[in-house]
Amino acid sequence: MTDKQRVRIRIESRSGSETTVQKARGELYRKGDHTYIRYEEEPNELGRTVTLIRLETGQIRIIRQGDVQAEQTFVAGEKRTGFYHTPQLRMELETETHTLVSEAVNGIGITRWSYDLYASGTHAGAYRIKLLIQEE
Repeated sequence: MTDKQRVRIRIESRSGSETTVQKARGELYRKGDHTYIRYEEEPNELGRTVTLIRLETGQIRIIRQGDVQAEQTFVAGEKRTGFYHTPQLRMELETETHTLVSEAVNGIGITRWSYDLYASGTHAGAYRIKLLIQEE
């Protein structure tokens, strides 16, 4: 495994007229052709969750572990199946990714993507995400 680097993370999610912003501090490291960003989400009513974002050419994979477990994969022009589990809820997710553009260099920078989300087969919204990773 390579050296870890401390980073600041900002995730901006837009759906319709609603925008949510999540900020965190985490670690960035590289393994082979992949860049990983790992951070602990702010504890909330669902408990504690650690998120791992795997960036690779043309693909983003988000894995959440802890009290919330989830997995989503984004590849432009493709539908991918994932899941979302909490102690109270278990559902299948499907993402249909429309665009995925990264201006990041070795994980540092901006990555944007847009997708439609389906939860248990029902359209749950159209999203635009901006992921900003900065050196700390």
